[in-house]
Amino acid sequence: MIEIRIPKEIKNYREKLFFGLTLRQSICTAIALLICVPIYIFGNRFLPQEAISWVVILIAVPLMFTGFFRYNDMAFEQFVLEVIRFYTSPQQRVYSYEPPFMELRNGYIGEELTAEIEMMKSRKKRFFKRK
Repeated sequence: MIEIRIPKEIKNYREKLFFGLTLRQSICTAIALLICVPIYIFGNRFLPQEAISWVVILIAVPLMFTGFFRYNDMAFEQFVLEVIRFYTSPQQRVYSYEPPFMELRNGYIGEELTAEIEMMKSRKKRFFKRK
């Protein structure tokens, strides 16, 4: 029986191109291979095998992380920027409270609104005077 996966949310769909990898993952894998394989092959002349292995790992991990990492529908670089903003911006929130109708108390009320309020007050007085 053929099974077809249907994602619940359409925005989570990623088209697979090569070997089940998305375009972003394929590009990052290719860049990592193009950089790390020559370093591993030709680096033996300058450094011991174990040191070259660590250099290759330290170069390949960020490149692979860039392609494969997703958190809350954010790519790796977006996630890193959010983490940096979180730790560099002030964390203490400023509490400010302005009571309702503060603009009425402070005299920010417009002339038209003042006239309308006075008219409503006069109607109220007239209404009570009739009885």
